[in-house]
Amino acid sequence: MTALFTFATRSVRILALIASIGTVAMMLHICLDVALRNFFRISLDTTPEIVARYYMVVVAFLPLAWLERRNGMISVELLEWALGPRTRQASDVFVALFSALAYGVLAWATARSALRHFEVGTYVEFVDYKMPVWHSFFLPPLGFILAAAVSLLKAVEFTVDPGSGRHPEPQQ
Repeated sequence: MTALFTFATRSVRILALIASIGTVAMMLHICLDVALRNFFRISLDTTPEIVARYYMVVVAFLPLAWLERRNGMISVELLEWALGPRTRQASDVFVALFSALAYGVLAWATARSALRHFEVGTYVEFVDYKMPVWHSFFLPPLGFILAAAVSLLKAVEFTVDPGSGRHPEPQQ
């Protein structure tokens, strides 16, 4: 079981790394566009669309599983201090299962949308170019599915080891 938890932790770190690379690539792309426009009067017409439809989607949805694994999501623990260890464990398992359900519903809804955009072949039209953007619609369901899987894994982890996962993993 420990190997599974370790694999999940390493996998979501890779997703966070990909999102970080996407952030850097987005910054470089925007800087290049600004520099070209100001120094050479050349504009990269596709920059706003690429930023909005690709970079921002990667940055927003791929790290969801990483945040979930690190307990980086916002949580409100109003009565946590008053609960006993068994009740706290049950609460943690319930919250993890509820989160997995919520992520699953979001994954299902966004996957349906992604499939519609795939069938239509959604693109953005420029003066002389049609840029396909249907690919980016598959990133939100991927992010939600991975976050749901991590939430289910956390529910198992809370069941097996009640004290586990309560604090974010140490920074390395």
